[in-house]
Amino acid sequence: MVFEVDPDKPNIPAIARILSGMGVLSLVGSGICILLSFSGYTWLNETYAMIGAVAAFVLALIFVAQAKTLELLAIVSARVRSRFAIEGLTKSNATAPSMTKPPPMRQPAKERVIHVPDDQAREQGFRVK
Repeated sequence: MVFEVDPDKPNIPAIARILSGMGVLSLVGSGICILLSFSGYTWLNETYAMIGAVAAFVLALIFVAQAKTLELLAIVSARVRSRFAIEGLTKSNATAPSMTKPPPMRQPAKERVIHVPDDQAREQGFRVK
């Protein structure tokens, strides 16, 4: 099948397994349609068989992609739940009275120094040192 068994991953949703199975069946149907289109039977229209093969292949790709997306959504959902659980635990521990944070240190304001050429300073009436 499309899914690999990994004990670290959460259980794959049932709809993802169903979509995966439908994708595999569509791939098999695509192969059968291609074989029928080249078989040369008089009762079979080759054009329709080839179009059916392509349609079954596209349908298989859609089913498998949806199944993989649902599998990844289950993994992401489990990770998000565990992350929020861990954050909730750390926040409850951090709010204990023994773990108070000191106030932030403030930096003294720096003076701005603007360089004005001597000529302009004299024109404005300032004394040049």
